[in-house]
Amino acid sequence: MLREFGALLDDVSRLVDFIIISLGFYCTVEIYLFKHALSGSLWEQYFVIFLVYVLCWIIISNTVKVYQSRRFMTAGFEIRQLVKAHVVTFAVTIMTVTLYQPTLIHNRFVFYFETIALCLTLVVHCIVRLMLQSWRLMGRNTRYVLILGSGQAAHSYLDKVNENPQLGYKVIGYLAPERNGLKVPYLGDYPNLESIMRMKIVDVTVVTAPLSDQGVRDCLELLDIMGKTVTILLDDIVAKVTRSRSVNFDGLPMVAYYGSPRLPVQEFMKRTLDVTISGIGLIAISPLLLLIAIAVKVSSDGPVLFCQERVGLNGRRFKMYKFRSMVINAEELKEKLVHLNEMSGPVFKITNDPRVTAVGRFLRKTSLDELPQLWNVLIGDMSLVGPRPPLPSEVNMYDPRHRKRLSVKPGITCIWQISGRNEVDFEEWMEMDAEYVDSWSLMMDMEILAKTVPVVLMRKGAS
Repeated sequence: MLREFGALLDDVSRLVDFIIISLGFYCTVEIYLFKHALSGSLWEQYFVIFLVYVLCWIIISNTVKVYQSRRFMTAGFEIRQLVKAHVVTFAVTIMTVTLYQPTLIHNRFVFYFETIALCLTLVVHCIVRLMLQSWRLMGRNTRYVLILGSGQAAHSYLDKVNENPQLGYKVIGYLAPERNGLKVPYLGDYPNLESIMRMKIVDVTVVTAPLSDQGVRDCLELLDIMGKTVTILLDDIVAKVTRSRSVNFDGLPMVAYYGSPRLPVQEFMKRTLDVTISGIGLIAISPLLLLIAIAVKVSSDGPVLFCQERVGLNGRRFKMYKFRSMVINAEELKEKLVHLNEMSGPVFKITNDPRVTAVGRFLRKTSLDELPQLWNVLIGDMSLVGPRPPLPSEVNMYDPRHRKRLSVKPGITCIWQISGRNEVDFEEWMEMDAEYVDSWSLMMDMEILAKTVPVVLMRKGAS
């Protein structure tokens, strides 16, 4: 989930601000109850002020763009927009309420309400911003950026990134026909893009060069094939981009578009589902995990868990855990068995693998060896549903179109698992993963999880 979650944060911020404004009204009423005796009918009239204020706030706060990703606006800009929205909302509320019932304005209730609501929203927004900035300054939630282009636009963008380290962006370098003095590594011309994607972690590619450049258009096509997130620094020739969202990066107008049609709120729900199921699952099956661990340890020499480096979201490396199902020198023996590989492409699979232990064969047939990956899901390296995490050696052999599967978190199960697994050849497997990336929805995940259960029970395609 490393894309810009602007829309989700917008919705959460709107809800929080509504609660804060409601709290401001409650505090104002309590103050008046303490200082003045309010009759029931008068209290209901003051509630009209609250309703008018909230309605005006919803319209005006969106008009002045209060809600957008905090990665794309400074603290000063956010505060200015908040104050502007409250002042305009206050003015419109005053005019509306005066037309409705002028006497409601006379005792200054609305003035106190406005002041308290403004102060509360400013405080909460500042606290949230400080928390997010502290999180990013600690190196968390970092976005690795590649720049396409080297002109003044690239310099302007890099200056903004350097001026705002708390936003969590790290520019790994830039591609351009020639060097142009940018104080980040020069990575070569545009044709180097594919090799850069193989060697580097790239979450966002920022295009600062004219889209009329053929090299840039070739890069955009390649990035689209890979399912990568692209942000374009707007100029006079930029056309409307599909799957796009306008953003403002401290005064620089930009457009972000994504390689897959995921809605941020669905991504949030997906992560919530992952944490809930994996957490409950690890607790519920802990006795089973203990029994399997004992069986593995007693049946053969070596550790209980097999820890292997795999490739995850956008090329991130992580340690994937499984119950050990092979002898301890399995990797050394692999070279002697390469000629028996039954899978096409950069994947190694053979039936009746002699490296597999007796207990390991049962674990593989029942997919019980995969259970420790619930921990990978819980800590965020993997998801319950997603393309299986490949080995670095396999990724090095990928074509650009195969790298699309790396644009989402890897998972324990996906379309491939419920469609025959080892009975499916490599290219068909990659097409299934690309279909998942392009067509993803929370309902699709639920369907895949539901279909995985009978597939595992029937041991379809397992080896």
